[in-house]
Amino acid sequence: MKDRNSELAARLRDRWPTASLQIALEHLGSSDHSKAVSPLRIRLVSRFMSGEAGTATESGMGQVRAESDAEELPRAGQVLGRKYRLVSVLGEGNMGVVWLAEHLALRSPVALKLMRPLDAREPGARARFVREARIASALRSPHVVQILDYGVDASTAYIVMERLEGESLGNRIERLGCLGAGDTVRVISHVARALSRAHEIGIVHRDLKPHNIFLVDNDDEEIAKVLDFGIAIDARSLRSGASSGDALTKGLVGTPQYMSPEQTQGAENIDCRADIWALGVIAFECLVGHPPFVGNDASRILMAIHNHPLPVPSASGAVPTAFDAWFERACAREPAQRFASARAAAHELERLFIASWQPAPASIRAPLVSSAWKLLVIALVLAFLGASVLLSRRGQAACTSKPRAGTYLGPARASLP
Repeated sequence: MKDRNSELAARLRDRWPTASLQIALEHLGSSDHSKAVSPLRIRLVSRFMSGEAGTATESGMGQVRAESDAEELPRAGQVLGRKYRLVSVLGEGNMGVVWLAEHLALRSPVALKLMRPLDAREPGARARFVREARIASALRSPHVVQILDYGVDASTAYIVMERLEGESLGNRIERLGCLGAGDTVRVISHVARALSRAHEIGIVHRDLKPHNIFLVDNDDEEIAKVLDFGIAIDARSLRSGASSGDALTKGLVGTPQYMSPEQTQGAENIDCRADIWALGVIAFECLVGHPPFVGNDASRILMAIHNHPLPVPSASGAVPTAFDAWFERACAREPAQRFASARAAAHELERLFIASWQPAPASIRAPLVSSAWKLLVIALVLAFLGASVLLSRRGQAACTSKPRAGTYLGPARASLP
């Protein structure tokens, strides 16, 4: 295993410049390039250096992972826990592979997140996987993916989640280019509700991004749900001095484009304001079509987050100037200058769009449209009633007037005997 790790680490070093790799490896707990790097750390560094940490598609080490895990990964048709039959792969998250599966007894579809066997060998990885299930289950919000079950089959740990129909916010932005104001306000509002529930119990997501927000088809409406609490932390426990024993509670963890300045510095006192920064970045991307901080690799993105002036949204797309101040506050480099809560950020975003966006966002314009339809219906009903009364009066006049001479009234009725 050590020889294979060394080989994988060498491939990784060949892919990225030493300076950039040094940044990532130091924050991930290995500053010595000569040492063997575990498969999990290689995947984390690869995602980070590609600027795609935790997304469903990874360009960095997908082939290396396939070579490493192919012999041990579950296969379609396999039954886990005597209850769930694997059907097909839906995607990949930070710490596992998500499968479409069938509950054998209920014949219902579910989503199964499986921990990779090689990841399970990492110290603290199994505890982190369990913690992800417990955090999402404890939140119990309509805007957080619902956790149905957890189990271990042989060496394979799995989390059972509701099967969601729809697409990720990341895919929506890629498909449409950007979102309208109404959709942006609605998505940010839904995500803020999920974050508020998490922050109330001290949970910080730390990897909030469009690919971790799922837009669910729910009858005649669409709701946003937050996914993947795989690297979330309990900020209250950390402040009290409790240790989770998890190396990923410290250091540089997350997706570069959405990381707050304090995250990029590997600060240990991360709190809910890091998620508010990410919320601001997501709102920017929804309206403009790309994140505010971009670069060819993680090191350039980190430099932009720390040193470059905040981009002006209205100068980057068709965005009202009032959004500029909102974004500047949500993504203030000093955490104390950001919105006090995710809910406050969402309320202010909705208020400013009502006041400044022309035409008004669809979700906000709906009541006005509904009132206009009501007025139109009332007018039509009154017109109909007026016409009915007029016709009725004409009919009565015709019935009471005497027939003129020579008018044919038809044959007389025969009288009964």
